[in-house]
Amino acid sequence: MPSSYNLSKVAAISAILFVADGVIQVPSAAWRPALLALAQDAKHADELLADIFAVEKPCLTGEQDFETELADVLLRWNCARNVKQALRIWTMIDKDDQILNVIERLRARGTHVALATNQQAHRAGFMSEALGYAKLFDDLFYSCELGYAKPDPKYFQVMLDRLGLAGENVLFIDDHQSNVSAAMSAGLHARVFNQNCGAVELLGLLQEYHLRI
Repeated sequence: MPSSYNLSKVAAISAILFVADGVIQVPSAAWRPALLALAQDAKHADELLADIFAVEKPCLTGEQDFETELADVLLRWNCARNVKQALRIWTMIDKDDQILNVIERLRARGTHVALATNQQAHRAGFMSEALGYAKLFDDLFYSCELGYAKPDPKYFQVMLDRLGLAGENVLFIDDHQSNVSAAMSAGLHARVFNQNCGAVELLGLLQEYHLRI
């Protein structure tokens, strides 16, 4: 927390933005074994993963289609028939139900809650529908739809414009300091979250901002 941080001067928070991976969800335990099976050779699994992450990056801002780019990667790795399997691996996600329960209670008390996350379109669609985030959150700010990805300051400005709020009325929660720093530079309140501490840490953070659930 910056030395200049003073909670006594915090304006009323009317909206909270939650990142997805690292705050409300994590890759499932089956994710890594499934990737190893896809690679067909455990020694090269990390290389395959790096290739997939590399082609996914431009898909996070909607510049390219992830399924198309993924198919090209798998073709190079001689496993072109496994596109559907690979897409399933990318959506092996475990939700943190305790944290989601806190978010539900926040929303019930009138706080605007939104998802603010870097995602390509395929994974975003899965999260919205299969994981139920479209019903849980007031807004879904996926980078692939906004055209910008964290930590680009424009990502945060687009969200503020859509919310119709000033940064001082918005709290952003993320598990990476770089994203938190970017949000603060854009005028938002922002905090780094340690998911290992779970809902207990989130409740303590909300209390600091005088947010009740």
